[in-house]
Amino acid sequence: MDELQTIRIELQNSNPDIRELALDKIGTLKPDNALEIILPFLSDPDPKVRSTAACNLGDIVNSDSVPHLIELARIDSVEQVRSEALSALENYRDPEILKCLIDEVYQEKKSRRPRQIVAQQLQHYNNERSIDALIILLLQDDDVYVRIFAADSLLVLNRPRLREVWKQALSDESSYIIEIANKALQDLQNSQKLREVG
Repeated sequence: MDELQTIRIELQNSNPDIRELALDKIGTLKPDNALEIILPFLSDPDPKVRSTAACNLGDIVNSDSVPHLIELARIDSVEQVRSEALSALENYRDPEILKCLIDEVYQEKKSRRPRQIVAQQLQHYNNERSIDALIILLLQDDDVYVRIFAADSLLVLNRPRLREVWKQALSDESSYIIEIANKALQDLQNSQKLREVG
């Protein structure tokens, strides 16, 4: 019996830990049909198995995974599963992913991890919608560890219209965010001087 057949048998095991390990093996092996093997486990009754399935959809880097990961991030009732789906989207770029990330900013806040993932990934989308979402996370989120991720991403996307945002961020309780805000303002000032000289 070859390795793939053995894994398929393990995937049918009633023990969720064995199913998780088998999914990880698929994510490592990346057979041509990895997507169709993993997809059924996005609706597994065990949330850890669903999380592992999402994680491995990110690892196989197949763009056909994107709609399934977006759906999981939007509808799964378990925050850990939603976090894993959002995290798996890191390997892809798509306008629908951006919409999903922005929607997450407006979700009811339960734990920090999904918002951190969103704040980190929004830097990959250099447009005004992602900047608006990051401003909300930077200036309005109660969790400093979410605001830090938002500050880092906004620094990557820095532009003149953020000058007032950075000035507001100077009153943050986090010395790291204040440091990032000062750097961002200095960068904006330097680029303005360069434009004036050029």
